Amino acid sequence: MATRTRSRSTEGQSPSRINALRGMLRETAVEMKKINWPDRETTRNLTIFVIGISVVLGLVLGGVDAMFVKLWELLSSL
Repeated sequence: MATRTRSRSTEGQSPSRINALRGMLRETAVEMKKINWPDRETTRNLTIFVIGISVVLGLVLGGVDAMFVKLWELLSSL
């Protein structure tokens, strides 16, 4: 009858996977407390800025795309 032996990669590991996960979550909680989060006004202003930049870039790219479509139509009609 064959018996299973531990592979070399798992030999000598003292913490189990659950304990390792708990330790990682504990360390994550400690690090999250160290973060200097922005206040509500800063978050709102930066969100509005990002949305505004996204709209402007969308309009610019849409305009460039429209120009390429017109150019393609002009070249294909020749």
